[in-house]
Amino acid sequence: MNIKLLSIEADAPDFEITLDELPVRVGRHQDVKIQIQDRWISRLHCEIDHIEGTLNVRDLGSRHGVFVNGFHVVQAHLMPDDRLTIGMTSFRVHYEREAAALASR
Repeated sequence: MNIKLLSIEADAPDFEITLDELPVRVGRHQDVKIQIQDRWISRLHCEIDHIEGTLNVRDLGSRHGVFVNGFHVVQAHLMPDDRLTIGMTSFRVHYEREAAALASR
């Protein structure tokens, strides 16, 4: 499955993160797979995983939380084109749902 997080920050350079292996942990700590240097992101902030054909995000006890489409969540499904905000960094979630459903079989 081809999953990408596309940055959507107006005042920062565009970048994308490809999620090759799931689950993946996101944070500032050197031992996480996806490191984002944002002072509002915890060392171990959240985890993204693929569960039963759906992409999910789970807060790992971060100080500033995880937001999906502007709503604070502890755990949530991530649908294509959702806005995922971690700290002060926001991404557009990109993947094809059909591919996600086939990958879970």
